Amino acid sequence: MWIRKSDRDRETGRGTPVPTQIVGNEEFDPMPQTEDQKRVEQRIFELADQYSRKLGMSRRDFLRTSGGMAVSFMAMNEVFGPAFLVNEAEAAEPAATREMWPKKEFILDGQTHHVKDSMVGPLMFRSQTAKLGLNPALSSAPPDKDSLHRENYIKEVFFDSDTVMACISGATIGPPSAYVLPSEEMVQTRNMVNEMAGSRRMLSHGLGTPTNPNWIEDAERQIKELKIDAWKFYTGDPAGPWRHDDEKVAYPFYARTLKLGVRNICTHKGLPIPGRGKEFFRPDDVLKAAKDWPDLNWIVFHSGMKHMMTQVPAGESGIDADGNIPWTTEFCQQIKASGLKNIYLELGAVFGHSVVTHPEVCGHLLGQVIAAVGADHVIWGTDSIWWGSPQWQIEAFRRFQIPETLQEKFGYRAISPEDRALIFGLNSARLFNVDVNAALKVIPADGLSKMKAAYQADGPQPSLTQYGWVAAG
Repeated sequence: MWIRKSDRDRETGRGTPVPTQIVGNEEFDPMPQTEDQKRVEQRIFELADQYSRKLGMSRRDFLRTSGGMAVSFMAMNEVFGPAFLVNEAEAAEPAATREMWPKKEFILDGQTHHVKDSMVGPLMFRSQTAKLGLNPALSSAPPDKDSLHRENYIKEVFFDSDTVMACISGATIGPPSAYVLPSEEMVQTRNMVNEMAGSRRMLSHGLGTPTNPNWIEDAERQIKELKIDAWKFYTGDPAGPWRHDDEKVAYPFYARTLKLGVRNICTHKGLPIPGRGKEFFRPDDVLKAAKDWPDLNWIVFHSGMKHMMTQVPAGESGIDADGNIPWTTEFCQQIKASGLKNIYLELGAVFGHSVVTHPEVCGHLLGQVIAAVGADHVIWGTDSIWWGSPQWQIEAFRRFQIPETLQEKFGYRAISPEDRALIFGLNSARLFNVDVNAALKVIPADGLSKMKAAYQADGPQPSLTQYGWVAAG
């Protein structure tokens, strides 16, 4: 059985700054909490009680502070081994965190989500729920109106995190009437945020699928009328799976979008959803398409990772001794062998899943994608707000280092501050023609920044939860 993590956290008061259980967004079954994650959760509460008493605060209030974030990584280091840079002084004094991280990066989140305003029933699959064997609760339980919708999205992404810019994304699963967030509503969010800010703070994907017989004409409409910034595709859509290297189906689209000036192709690869078309989620079709269309940028979401970690005994990583990550490792090898320079690997969901399940897997993931395409071709994405605020992922990536044992054994190189800056946002800024220096002059004084400052002055209220589903028990 599945339950909403936000509901459970609200009822139990056991939300933590860093999640201690994988959440699912209805594309895959959420895995049960591992024994290691249970230990992390318990240790977070023990440390929070210890430091909150010293500071004269409640546990929940303490967990909302930078100290709460610090004890979360202290707990993870205790359970998983030292993978995160954290100082015990951060737990007791906010100034210590500011001193350790004095300069904020330019963070452009390439994959964020909310659901459309009218979405009050089961979210993604509706009538397909039973057919696909998904959570029966989806057929009857509406989401909380304040959780996955636009208003809370703005709070979680822009007020409760260091995100500077974000791209809103969606999914072409099933008929257009069942889309979680159609192109029109994605663009509405982009335009609303940019108008609030008075500067460019958001980008928007457009959605396209060959199952729409007029998809090329509709693509032209989205470019000309909606002025989308990039494309988002699901080649494994059960309603009609397809391949990027299909010269009859896909290539006429590429010719049209190039002519119209939209060059960024974001494609969901890996993490196959239930139902037919599983093999269409493999990333191998991108190789020929990228070679044949060198003027397009191919941004492979989820780095093509086949699945999340399975339930494994405490201390084990769930991958083999050679660090093989199904689909991703092979795809990285293929990219490197091909010499292609127009393929980018995105970290949405897979960084978040691996870093809180087993940091060793995260080390292999980051080591392999950076070795394959270079730090200048890795794209930051969080898959929020299914994961709640992206701030915990930002903190985790700032602090995480590929373990030295993996560097020595597999030849992975340490992640440098320059690498982090590229991945956090400079790479996406380059793809989307964002002048970072100009943006950093305008954004601190724009309307959205003023609203964030007022929110923080009143006392920020981070939700300490995620809005996806978890396995009960």
